[in-house]
Amino acid sequence: MIMREARGETLIEFAFALLLFMMTVLGTAQFGLAIFRYNIVSDLAQEGARRAAVCGNHSGLSPGNCDIQSFVQARALGIPVTVTVTPTPSTLRSGETVTVEVRHTFNAFTKIVPVCALNLSSTARMIMAR
Repeated sequence: MIMREARGETLIEFAFALLLFMMTVLGTAQFGLAIFRYNIVSDLAQEGARRAAVCGNHSGLSPGNCDIQSFVQARALGIPVTVTVTPTPSTLRSGETVTVEVRHTFNAFTKIVPVCALNLSSTARMIMAR
């Protein structure tokens, strides 16, 4: 009789332990993905600022090559990003500063670990080279 009662108790303990284990594993994976996406956003801002820094009045590049928003979004690995460039690189002269801001909203992929949407943002500034 004692053995039969312990089986139900073990099952309940296993269910609680499994829930805690899954929350830990999925939470760690979700946190890692958020950090990965922030690194991508940061790198995109730096790449956009570098590109904008060589797209001044006298760069010799065609206007299609100096569309920083398209340039950054093409490198975003399928992640939806919003790009803001201030001021427009084609209006800048050598020695002036261009700022590129990249934003992304990270949504949780599971509801087991309660996390609201995270707004990831990174800004990079560079001095116009040409």
